[in-house]
Amino acid sequence: MFMLSNVFDPRYAFLIFSPLIFSLDRVTGRKLMWVTVIAEWSNQILKWLMRGERPYWWVHEFESKASSGLSSSNQLPGLKQTFMTCETGPGSPSGHAMVTAAVWYILVEALLAKTNSWRQNGKLPAAASKPLFNSACWAVYTFGLCCVSLSRIYLAAHFPHQCLLGAGMGVAVAMLVSSLYSATEKLSLRAYFLGTLAMFASALVTYGTLLYVFGFNPLWSVERALKWCAKREHVHLDTTPFFSMMRYTGFFLGMGLGLHSPLVKATVPSAASFSTAAKLTTAALSVAASKAIEAIPISKETLHVNTIYGIVFLESLLLPYLFIAVIPFVVSKFTSSSNSSMAKKIAASQDDNNNIHLLKAQ
Repeated sequence: MFMLSNVFDPRYAFLIFSPLIFSLDRVTGRKLMWVTVIAEWSNQILKWLMRGERPYWWVHEFESKASSGLSSSNQLPGLKQTFMTCETGPGSPSGHAMVTAAVWYILVEALLAKTNSWRQNGKLPAAASKPLFNSACWAVYTFGLCCVSLSRIYLAAHFPHQCLLGAGMGVAVAMLVSSLYSATEKLSLRAYFLGTLAMFASALVTYGTLLYVFGFNPLWSVERALKWCAKREHVHLDTTPFFSMMRYTGFFLGMGLGLHSPLVKATVPSAASFSTAAKLTTAALSVAASKAIEAIPISKETLHVNTIYGIVFLESLLLPYLFIAVIPFVVSKFTSSSNSSMAKKIAASQDDNNNIHLLKAQ
């Protein structure tokens, strides 16, 4: 359960899946990045609006409010907490379920499109096996979502209905992004700047409306987490709503800067003809760069929380720029240099052979 909850953490959609998939398939990678950003943004807004409780604090709140009306035999059972339980954001809808559903929908869809293409080109058996294969893929997808949801319930981080809602919303976001993908290819850099500002503003407007118009503190869940988490060190800053906001806005802006970088224009002809080895090299370097950025130490004791959020924004901006523009450019230059050297050697060898034949003829 720990492994499932960790591997399918929404942050890995930014840190692992996006650089890996984009390096191997640019179209699927762009879809995946879009769906990750939209899912994270909408999840944050919905969590603030829906104000869902989390099981690990709800049992204590319920008992404290209704203790006078409960007999000793009707007390709610205690929920065991782990180092992964104390999420600080509201509980509905589940971010794990929502982002997982959205990301893996795009991956399954891409896999089915690829296999259908292989069938048409005669690389796979005929279409008789297509319905069975499609059903098997979607069955595995559904089973995976159930396992992720079960892990969140087991850790007392979510109620079942929150996971179900998150999965449904994730599928809806993925279907929407997939249907509108062709329009995103034509977006200018200015559109990415405006999109970043729009997401940032929408989150702040939601926060301000709840706080100043309705008199409700949107950060109530952080207070509950600090109050009822068994160990204070299990409450992590990277689970707060504002941390999520810095991550998806920075990533979206970095995606726009990367896609419109001059390095991409210089790389595109080479990237389109990347060999399998070059794609794997790009993927390995991109994931390594992601892990290096993640490993940068941020002192939570000495730095102000707003400074930390600013650093997170810059890190999230840098990551997509690296794996979209910088790393493919470097790999393409190295590949072209290697190919040029090989071509010169082949040409020199052919010249030597021609000279030998001329000498023999003489």
